[in-house]
Amino acid sequence: MSNVAKFRDFLTREKIYMNELKEDDTTFFRAEQKLKDGWKVLLVFAFNQNENVADLFCFNVAELKNPDKRRDVHTLLNEYNANFRYSKLYEEKGTISIRYSYSLEGEFLPDLAFRKLIMLLETAEQVYPSLMEVIWS
Repeated sequence: MSNVAKFRDFLTREKIYMNELKEDDTTFFRAEQKLKDGWKVLLVFAFNQNENVADLFCFNVAELKNPDKRRDVHTLLNEYNANFRYSKLYEEKGTISIRYSYSLEGEFLPDLAFRKLIMLLETAEQVYPSLMEVIWS
């Protein structure tokens, strides 16, 4: 059974709803989630064409609209990235997101893979207040 099929079966079995899409030889699953304060993020679990690498994302953790805050936000992102082992934060076109990539060597365990996606959501919950403090200051 393919890794995509294993992940799809896990989601179905656990009654977790994620949209499945295929684009440019990448199969990905996505779902919108709300942080505790109501801010919406997009969780994405993407398999490459060979299904041997997974790229996990938590998009739209925060929006940086004021270019004068870019340096301060990047300083904070660098601090987080230096301290976080897996979750890596980045800013692209004013949107702050989180990424984690890993090789799917050996037996693919969908429940463990999904927990890694939840780790990104938990990271978003953790960093959101500090990001907003810098952005709004």
